Amino acid sequence: MPQTTIYVSPRSLGAPDRRPPAVATAELARLFAGSPALAGVTMTIQGGRAIALLGPNGAGKTTLLRIVSTAIRPSYGSVEVDGLHLNRDAAAIRERVAYLSHATGLYDDLSARENLAFAATMIGTPDAASRVARALADVGLEARAEDRVGTFSAGMRKRLALGRILLGSPSLVLLDEPYAALDVDGMTLVDDLLAAWREVGVTVLVASHAVGRLEPLLDGRVVLERGLVVDVHGEGVKHVPPAPPAAVRPAVAGAAR
Repeated sequence: MPQTTIYVSPRSLGAPDRRPPAVATAELARLFAGSPALAGVTMTIQGGRAIALLGPNGAGKTTLLRIVSTAIRPSYGSVEVDGLHLNRDAAAIRERVAYLSHATGLYDDLSARENLAFAATMIGTPDAASRVARALADVGLEARAEDRVGTFSAGMRKRLALGRILLGSPSLVLLDEPYAALDVDGMTLVDDLLAAWREVGVTVLVASHAVGRLEPLLDGRVVLERGLVVDVHGEGVKHVPPAPPAAVRPAVAGAAR
């Protein structure tokens, strides 16, 4: 596998603890059909850290990533990315964030190169043709660059979606089950990307069940269950448990004397 090319965002430079938190949430909640996918999450993640989001299916990991990426809005609560507020600065946040979701968002009728060229145009990538070529090489798809994506396997599509992230200079990368559908070489590619982003100060949030594989690549972990944070461990991540409901005092007949 060629050495990965990472373009560094100026927002990723400098001492992480002197920058605004990469992600800060306050009482963040999201309801679907009246049921909470997130039930009030308050936490901060410092810049330049690699943090895993862990928990069973339905714990709220994907919902959290989708909100931080601006793909969906919270039902209530707040989110800040690099000090920018989701409600006011969604467009600016999108410029800072790269998101690998379950749906790769690739165009089947375009070739691999055309998909990346279109993505480069959309985000205003400088020296786009050169970056596209490097990204295809980095993810091991150079030989399939002119093939239609509709002919690709699920693993090849995942590689190309990772290549799309390499086109930009994000300060925050969000990965949802990045190892899914990949062969051994593809999983090693994800490991290499995580290590490279961490080395240059890019913050990474990764939701995955591959806890053992991720462990050497992480600074910390956040464990979710039923939309709540139930455990936090490691450097650069802090969590404030939700306050217990205020005690309800029974009504007393008559005014106090």
